[in-house]
Amino acid sequence: MTNDEQTRPPTEATEVEGGAAAATTDGDLLVDENAKTASVAATGVDDSDVDPPSPSGRRWSVWPRSRAAVVVSAVIAVLAVLVGVFAYLYLEADDAKSVLENDAAQRAAAAEAASDYTTKSLTYSYQNTDAFFAAVKENAGEALVKRYDEVRPTLTQIMQQAQVQASGRVLATSVTGETDGEYTVMVFASQKTQNVQNPQPSELPTLLKVVVSKTAGGWQIQDYGPAE
Repeated sequence: MTNDEQTRPPTEATEVEGGAAAATTDGDLLVDENAKTASVAATGVDDSDVDPPSPSGRRWSVWPRSRAAVVVSAVIAVLAVLVGVFAYLYLEADDAKSVLENDAAQRAAAAEAASDYTTKSLTYSYQNTDAFFAAVKENAGEALVKRYDEVRPTLTQIMQQAQVQASGRVLATSVTGETDGEYTVMVFASQKTQNVQNPQPSELPTLLKVVVSKTAGGWQIQDYGPAE
């Protein structure tokens, strides 16, 4: 071997060593990848259990979606409660309105019955007293009928002797109270009368109190007379 050969660097050995190093590096990479695959297989986790990466490189979390679902459920529950409350209040208001409307209708009917009776009681003629007593006894309570029967002879005699004729008209009514289905109605009316001593008709106002009650057959007059 010459001096040049002795001093030449062993290039083949270096190449072998480089190839071995490269092989070792590649082998390490293969081992690492296999280790990762083995680790995944050993834990029993598949790709569906792993959240996909977000565009920013972070993994998605299921917790925000769970919180959103809870919030939505809570809002729906609150809305359901509010709907129930409003429905209940609406029905209560509707019932109250129905009660008020029914009460107003009953009062109006009582006032009308009192008005009609007052007109009949203020209208009469000495020429036909029977028609007058028949009219005032119609739809009258037992006590009122009895009272008319008691005064009928005396009243008939006075009307015929004085030749009394009268006609009445109602000017206004007001329901002032209600007790156990009985309505007290104040009736403001006027009566035009004439007789032998006063042949020219004269009209005078009068205030009457009429007590009426609702029966199966309609409205009945329980009491009638001047207001105290």
